[in-house]
Amino acid sequence: MELYEALRTRRSSSRFATELPPREVIERIVEASTWAPNHHVTEPWAFHVLAGDARATLARSIAEALSAEKDTERERTAILAKLERSPIVVVVTQRGGAPDEVRSLEDYAACACATHNLLLAAHAEGLAAKWSTGKLARSPGAAAHLGLAEGDRIVAYVHLGYPVDDGSARGPQRSLPAVTWDG
Repeated sequence: MELYEALRTRRSSSRFATELPPREVIERIVEASTWAPNHHVTEPWAFHVLAGDARATLARSIAEALSAEKDTERERTAILAKLERSPIVVVVTQRGGAPDEVRSLEDYAACACATHNLLLAAHAEGLAAKWSTGKLARSPGAAAHLGLAEGDRIVAYVHLGYPVDDGSARGPQRSLPAVTWDG
């Protein structure tokens, strides 16, 4: 797939077929992620690939850390539904330990770039993908389950699988960018 075509045609998908993509494909996609730019070559990312029952196990860990007022059957069901919407979930995390706030921000940006590479590589492999964050990205239960250290953070949950062509993978129309030329 040509780069400009990939950039224009990649869309987030909310529905996925149940068929599990081959491990070799997921390995290629994750490896492509690591070619993201990162200042000082810090490589601040880590990838946690979840499939099968591992998604439900993570959902239980998240639910167990819910506050009393949020711990309802409805909330537990919603968490599980989010994590089981696709056959593969790649949790992209940023390793902490940056010496200062500027470096931490640069490392976060590198992890976001790695996540974008992951999305484009998945598209090139014929897979559908969805980048998700929200409250699950801030869950202490998820952080504990994934073994994140103090200062680490979840940057993205990337849902991967074969597309279901039902029209749900639509993206917004893009307008021309706001550009100021000087010189």
